[in-house]
Amino acid sequence: MEYTKDVFFKVNYNTDLNRLEIAEESWTSKLIKKIKNHKLLATIVVAFVMFSTLNIAMIYSFMKILQNI
Repeated sequence: MEYTKDVFFKVNYNTDLNRLEIAEESWTSKLIKKIKNHKLLATIVVAFVMFSTLNIAMIYSFMKILQNI
């Protein structure tokens, strides 16, 4: 049961300092939490990036077609 609490609360015992420490969150876990909390904003950002990339690809393709004429 104690091990489960340690894993759940991310608490580690530091033997050098003789105390408990809370583990730091990595940047990826922080990012995933933000995406889960702000789904609308994340969807808007992903759609914007996707459509911007598609737009650039289409403009490049159009310029290639114009060069062949």
